[in-house]
Amino acid sequence: MLGLTRLGIQAFLAAMGIQLVSSLMGTAVASIAPEIAKSLNANSTFAGLYIGFLYVGACISSLTGGNFIRRYGPAHICMIALAVAIISLLLCMVPWEVCVIFSAFVLGLAKGPLMPAINTMLSRQLEKGQYNTVFSIKQCAGPVGMALSGLVIPFLTVRYGWRVGLSFVAALCAVTVIWSIAIRKSQDANYQFKDEPITLSHLADSMKLVLKTPLLLRLSVLSIIYKGLQMSVLAYMVVFLSDMKFSLVFGGIALAVSNFGAIVGRLFWGQAANKLHSSRKALAYCGILMGALTILLSFVTSGWAEWLVLAISFILGINSLGWSGVFFAQVAKAAPEGKVAEATGGVDFFSFVGAIFVPMAFGFLGHHLGEFQTGFWIVSAVTIVAALYQLFVPDIDPSTQTKKA
Repeated sequence: MLGLTRLGIQAFLAAMGIQLVSSLMGTAVASIAPEIAKSLNANSTFAGLYIGFLYVGACISSLTGGNFIRRYGPAHICMIALAVAIISLLLCMVPWEVCVIFSAFVLGLAKGPLMPAINTMLSRQLEKGQYNTVFSIKQCAGPVGMALSGLVIPFLTVRYGWRVGLSFVAALCAVTVIWSIAIRKSQDANYQFKDEPITLSHLADSMKLVLKTPLLLRLSVLSIIYKGLQMSVLAYMVVFLSDMKFSLVFGGIALAVSNFGAIVGRLFWGQAANKLHSSRKALAYCGILMGALTILLSFVTSGWAEWLVLAISFILGINSLGWSGVFFAQVAKAAPEGKVAEATGGVDFFSFVGAIFVPMAFGFLGHHLGEFQTGFWIVSAVTIVAALYQLFVPDIDPSTQTKKA
């Protein structure tokens, strides 16, 4: 299987499962935001606030996760983080808006260490030449989770209520906790550093690593913009389509279709990076397309045929959700030996910053302007400019961190 050893297959399956659940729990609330907001008497900024507080928690835990992963092992950290996620989902069911928003912060604390942990687990079992392909396949589990969020959660919400939908997510988290326990001994062997310091001065190691590594810093800035657009689309697609008089279930289907597009996109862009012999160019072309297609989405009205809206959603998903496999493969390549967790956590901090502030600004614009089209145009324009810059700057050799002509 992909040329992996037994431990490699075990790590790959674990990474796929945890990636799926992490994506599902991160977008479950967005997929039924109108129903939750209605039950809480919250206004249209609710989805943006929830996403924002989720990623505030993720920012904090992504920076501190590297040291804890080295101290206790990646599988152990996955087990703890997923258990905290279950607690956060239970808090989200309390019929009080403040508690629901606080549950988003707790969920973020759980979500932050997961990507560094599974990337560390997987990178230990791979040759660097396998990174683009295997990381892109692994990232496909993310849109599968988000597709489940768009298909299953709204269905359960309409039939049984939104708390039943969230209970489904909590149950899947419990399954992944059990799997993490089962693989902990084999995956954490020879990786737990009992003398790894856990002090305030060492908890910023991920940030320091990114700031002193040119390629990681460039990728971090790019991730703010790309992640901001991605999360704006995820947070507000259902709300936008509801405003355009499409049903909640159809909005969920459109969200799911965009995530099926992401599966195609992550495989396509992984292979494109290999064919182009440049992850930088692949990320640039992807960014240009995601900006252009988001502008196209903004022109959707109630008079458009449903099949056409779904087609746009699918193609948008190929690009706005398809970039992360190539991106994290590049992060893993750029990381110094033994520092994949710190590099992933540091870069994730910046992507979480984008996931916090861009959807919140998007929601603010939508609430005060009475429409979301302007928000789509602004985030799309910024994304296209960033992608064009990425297209024309020189490559940086990860092994030397120097520019190549």
